Order: sequence, then structure tokens, then C-alpha cells
Amino acid sequence: MTSLLSRIGPARIAAVATFIFITGVAGTRPLVPLHGVTLGIGAAELGVLVAVFALVSAFLTTTYGRWLDRRGSIGAMIASTAVTAFGLLLPALFPDRTGLYLSQLIAGSGMTGYILAGQKFAGQLSGDLRQRERNVAQLTMCVALGGLVGPPVAGLIGDTLGFLVAFSVLAIVSLCASVPLLFLLREEGRRRAAKAGTDPAPGPAGQSGFAPLRVFGYHPYLGRSFLISALVLMGKDLYIAYFPLYAIQVGMSATVIGAMIALHNAGAVAVRVFMLPLARMFGKNLVILVTVVASGLFFLAMPLSADIRLLAALSLALGLSLGLGQPLAMTTSINLAPRDKVGEVLGFRLSINRITQVLAPLSFAAVAGLTGVVGIFFVIGGTMLAGAFRIRIPDTAEVEAQQAAPRRDTGRSPD
Repeated sequence: MTSLLSRIGPARIAAVATFIFITGVAGTRPLVPLHGVTLGIGAAELGVLVAVFALVSAFLTTTYGRWLDRRGSIGAMIASTAVTAFGLLLPALFPDRTGLYLSQLIAGSGMTGYILAGQKFAGQLSGDLRQRERNVAQLTMCVALGGLVGPPVAGLIGDTLGFLVAFSVLAIVSLCASVPLLFLLREEGRRRAAKAGTDPAPGPAGQSGFAPLRVFGYHPYLGRSFLISALVLMGKDLYIAYFPLYAIQVGMSATVIGAMIALHNAGAVAVRVFMLPLARMFGKNLVILVTVVASGLFFLAMPLSADIRLLAALSLALGLSLGLGQPLAMTTSINLAPRDKVGEVLGFRLSINRITQVLAPLSFAAVAGLTGVVGIFFVIGGTMLAGAFRIRIPDTAEVEAQQAAPRRDTGRSPD
């Protein structure tokens, strides 16, 4: 088993598990507004429902990230699959508003726990900057592939067997992600047992107390990497939340909507094949800037037509642009972070993302109440264009941060 693990590699095993997990979770995302419509949930209330998905994790991820720095990631990823699967199953057990809200609260917390642990695991498998970016790119590629497979499967099941059956099936799929992770957990236990008695006793975990804003002091450009993540994630989440409502207005079925979202996610998959070559050819800063500006323009164009071909093209274009921004911002945060603070930095980054996911839908819910779904797209587009003025990070910043970091044992994962 150990030889098989070494041949496949821990990064690939974690990426396969992530594909399975995200397939289940991403499949339920378009089901939430579609099932919500059957419960009488309109565009304004949908903003509240979307915000609930990120509510708990908005305040706990920094502390959780510091805990991961001390304890490791694999066990946390396995536990998160169970929490998420339970949350996704709740609409089938309680097919009313309460079940849907509780589902979003629990599944959102579990998904955040998994994603943060997975990002930290991939980001610290190697001390070499390029290998680290390849590991993260591999993980994010599987996230995008899961987002590609999940929605059309969910739409097909929802149209044929009903939304509640679809929630149940996808909950089981997410739970299956724990199976490949068990191999990593077993290997992690062996490694720690072999190290027992040979390493010095662990020292203090670092600065104590709840002071998350200290993360900004770790590097002057970390704040900008957080802003990029927040903008891109806001765009992706609000597209998933509000595009189905707009599509319903122009007469699309659940199957067509699922296919449209799958096309959007297909763009994210396709573009990540070229992510690292593009970043090396043009510079990461320019690539990120172009993707954020392009995403804003695509959002502005989306509500101007009800033509299915144009909407399909815009969905694909948004997938291409948003699909580049998020993983590039993630690797930037990892590379700018101190080596022993990666979990804390990623946790704070994810906390900002989740706060954005809470506040943005609530704000856009108010917009929806005044302008309808169409107005949402104009506001999202304008917000992304405005944010593009504050996201420049010099391409040399990451290399300089790595050169300034103290040398550590980089031949293995700290997890």
C-alpha cells in the first residue's frame, strides 16, 4: 500500500478525493434556488439563503486554519465530508424551508472545512515554488472538474426523480470522498509513529489570542490577494445563485440550466490547463487583472439578452475568466505567507471570502427587491470593475517572500 501511495502521490490522491467531494456539493448548488422556487422562495429571499451557506465559516476559519497548522489536514478533510453529506441530506429529510436553511448552514460549514484543509495540504506538500503551484493547480483542476460533472447530473436527477432525491444522491457522492483520504490518513499515522521520540517536543503554537488582523502584517500584499479571491468568489457564487432564476424567467428547464452551469464550469476546467503557462508568459498580475475586468464585462452583458446561444457563450466566458482568478490568488496567498502560518493565512483568506459570501448576497437581495434579477448582474459587474483598480501585486513579490523565508525541511508534507 505504501508503494502504491508513493507511485500515485499524496497530491493526486487528495485531488481525486476533492473531485468526488466537489461533484456532490457543486451538484446541489443549482438545486438550491430551483428547490427554493417550489417552496415559494423568490429572488430577494434567495440572497438570505445563499448567505446562510457561508455564515458559520465566516467567523471561524482563521482559528480553524491555525488549528490545521498544528494538527494536520487529512483527518479534518475526512470529518468535513461527513458533516457536508449530512447537511446535503437534510432537504430530503425535512422538505421545507427549515430543512433547506439548515442544509445550507451545515453543508456550507463542512465544505469550508474541507476546502481549507485541502488547500493547506496541497500548498505545503513541497517547498519548491513551482511544484507547490503545480500541486495547487492539480487540486483546483479537480475542483473545477467536480463543478463540471455535478450540475448536469443534479439537473438530470432533479428533472426525472425530483430535487429531494437529487440531494440524497449527491450527499452520498460527497461522503464517498472519504474513501481515498483514508489511505492518506493511514500513511500519516505511520509517519507520525515513526517520528515519535525522535523529534523535540512541540513548542508554542505561535502567537496566542484571537487577533486575526495580524495576518495583514505577514506581507504587505496579502490584503490584495485576499481582495482578488473575494471578488472572484463573489462573482462565481452569485452567478450560481442568480443565473438559474434569470434562466427560469427566459423559459429554461432544470436540465438546460444544469447544462449551462456545467458549461460555465467547463470553462474553468479548460482554462486551468493553461493557467501556469499563461502566468509565466504574461505575469500573474496581468493575467489576474484581465480576468477580473473581463468577468465584470461579461456580467454586464448577461442580462441584455434572452438568447440561449448568447447566454451559453457568456456562461462559458465567465467560467474561463473566473476559473483563472481563484487558483492564482490562492497560490499568491500561499507564497506570500510565512511557512509556519500557511493554515492561518488561508483560513483568514477564506474567512474574508465567506464574509463576502454572507454580505454580498444580503446586499444583492435588496437590489433584487428593487430591480429584479436583471439588476443583480449589473451591480456584480460594476463591483468587479471597481475592484480591479486595487488588485495589482508585483510579479516579484512572491519570489522575494520565498527567498526571505527561513529554510525548512521541504521534502515532505508537514501534515
